[in-house]
Amino acid sequence: MIFRRRAHSNTRLGPSGPIMSPEAYVEALYELCLGRPSDPDGLAFWTERLRETGDATDVLNALRSSEEAQLRSRSVDRSACISIAMDALAVLARHPRVVDVGAQSLGVGTHAYSPLLELTAVDIVGFDPLAQRLGERAASEAAGGDLTLLPYAIGDGAVHTFHVNNDDSTSSLFPLNVTHNERFNHLSTLSTVRTERVETHRLDDVLPPGPIDLLQIDVQGAELMVLQGANSSLSRTSAVHCEVEFSPIYLGQPLYPEVHDVLAAHGFYLVDLLVPGHYHYLTRSGRIAPDRLLWADVVYFRETDDTEALCSQALIASGGYSKPTLGEYLLDRALHP
Repeated sequence: MIFRRRAHSNTRLGPSGPIMSPEAYVEALYELCLGRPSDPDGLAFWTERLRETGDATDVLNALRSSEEAQLRSRSVDRSACISIAMDALAVLARHPRVVDVGAQSLGVGTHAYSPLLELTAVDIVGFDPLAQRLGERAASEAAGGDLTLLPYAIGDGAVHTFHVNNDDSTSSLFPLNVTHNERFNHLSTLSTVRTERVETHRLDDVLPPGPIDLLQIDVQGAELMVLQGANSSLSRTSAVHCEVEFSPIYLGQPLYPEVHDVLAAHGFYLVDLLVPGHYHYLTRSGRIAPDRLLWADVVYFRETDDTEALCSQALIASGGYSKPTLGEYLLDRALHP
């Protein structure tokens, strides 16, 4: 995800005790109204609005009236989701297995599979070229299952230049597209602080055998490269959660249509588009508006009649993404082929 923020202190002391910062207040409203952590652009937009207007009710009312909040309040019964997930887990009869490509931690609850960690132990195999970040994650996180973190850059198996940026969560095998990015908030502040040569590994060459319930890919423009080196892995994958870009934030990067074509060729269908990354243009007026969609996370499931894979998908759909009708449908197919 582009320009995610690391955890930091969000309170200060006032005369009568701790006072929440605008950032912490907005974070709290996201949890209250949407039941999830804020996305980076939403946090920046509403924090700036709060500082400009000083009207906390403006932020609260906007989040409560948002389409996401309305859909959540109308149709998502989390208790039903959990019930379906636990039924699917009982039939699956093993820990779900997650493969995380781009596995550094960006804070508590920021993994796509974080909701699954609240329900059951999860076996995780993670890859990231920044070994220091993997060390930080290993030291701070207990998955409840097996956690294996490997300092590999996953790609096509060739040697590439890795661009380490001032926000290292945006570091990439592709260079920043400065001409493109200078027009947008946040992206205009990104810069490369150093480069290093890295040997990439194809996922098929380094991943142990066994089913993959969820493949998460967050590699800043190199998603297609990862997928093209994962033909065997995709054949045993139930679901893919992948960041995609709709505009070239990195020079030479493939965009969403190419990623979709590869996944479709492997029998995957689009389930949802999540955490859309909207940006505003930097203009003389200084206006702020979510005018341009530049990236998002997409979720794909593989079409299958395999009972184990269907149970895996039912667990992920209901327990991971709070999609009860999809979870129930998939579990019914598993139990009544």
